[in-house]
Amino acid sequence: MTDALVSTAWVAEQLGKPGVRIIDVSSEPQLYAGWHLPGAVAIDWMRELIEEEDESSGKIPDPERFAAMCRRLGLQPDDTLVFYGDKGGRHAGALHLMDGGREQWQREGAVLSLSKDRPTATGPVSVEPSGYPVPSGRRLELRATIDQITRSMSNADYTVLDVRTQGEYDGTDVRAARGGHIPGAVHIFWEDALTPDTTLRPRDELAQLFAAVPRDNTVAVHCQLGVRAAHTWFVLRHVLGYARAQNYDGSWQEWGNREDTPIES
Repeated sequence: MTDALVSTAWVAEQLGKPGVRIIDVSSEPQLYAGWHLPGAVAIDWMRELIEEEDESSGKIPDPERFAAMCRRLGLQPDDTLVFYGDKGGRHAGALHLMDGGREQWQREGAVLSLSKDRPTATGPVSVEPSGYPVPSGRRLELRATIDQITRSMSNADYTVLDVRTQGEYDGTDVRAARGGHIPGAVHIFWEDALTPDTTLRPRDELAQLFAAVPRDNTVAVHCQLGVRAAHTWFVLRHVLGYARAQNYDGSWQEWGNREDTPIES
């Protein structure tokens, strides 16, 4: 469907190739310890991919911390990076995303005809630290802020998309100081974009699922921490071609813990 979304078969063909790096971004570190794709290195998403290193914020880290992580992993700026995780890959929505994640790789490996083509490994992978440079900046057009949403949420060309559960959206499942949703937010649960085997639904089904979200609008996607939202952002931008899709990485953790933000329930 898109160059950014790759199949398990494509990944299997790339294993061990120079310049192709496989990144495990599973929800729990013990999953990587149990098994991982051969040559894959692991990122602790909570410690390395969010600003506060805990669940107090979903905001992305600064360029210096990002570069330090890349150096630790031995990455180079011109490497092809392939991310995979579990739970539909919700922690791995970046660059090349392996469709179906760990579950699909393991499921296909259990099939006799594919068992040799979907190898797994255990134990840590040794890498030589690199000299990855600090990025010159962030692509701010991909990121929504609380100030931008506050200014724009009532505009006809602006859509807030809430991808949390129905309970989180209607305020019966409260995960911050206040429950509910941003006024006017469209609600589409992020997992509805997945098939029962955790792969993405066909493009026509995804287009129907997100039909309530105008394609030409700026779309600020959020969840609780921006993690589930990153997966939906990937679907909108890289599969459906929403050129103005953004991730509100502060998400409900920020909005729901403020006293000055409007809320509906």
